[in-house]
Amino acid sequence: MSMLNIDGQLVASALLNQQSGDVFNGILQHRREMRAAEMQQQQQFADQQHYARLVAKYNNLADRYNHVLADNKRVDAAYAEALAEKDRQIARLTAENAQLAEDYRFANESRERGWAAVTWIKEGLERNKIEIGDAWPPELKRPSVP
Repeated sequence: MSMLNIDGQLVASALLNQQSGDVFNGILQHRREMRAAEMQQQQQFADQQHYARLVAKYNNLADRYNHVLADNKRVDAAYAEALAEKDRQIARLTAENAQLAEDYRFANESRERGWAAVTWIKEGLERNKIEIGDAWPPELKRPSVP
């Protein structure tokens, strides 16, 4: 019986070793899983930090873009105001030019009427002088000698 007992002890020892190996392998597997989970967590943390940096850069670019848009709107508004002022000046100068042209036309007509009246009066005076005998008719006048 002693032999059976040794065999049983050997079998029991082998089973104990196998169980110990299984436990040890389980611990190793658990450590690998823990390391993998830890590495995955570290990767997630790194990804989150990278994402936060990207979001900060995006927000910075968006702010700069909004400032550029605001500056462009201010420039466009100033440009539009300058164009409107130039249009007002052009309209005012066009109106003044039209008024000056009208005044010039009126002055020319007045001058022509004035010269016509002066000529008519001179001719009337000349006729009156001829009628009263103070002047000779043009066909009877002697040429003046210098």
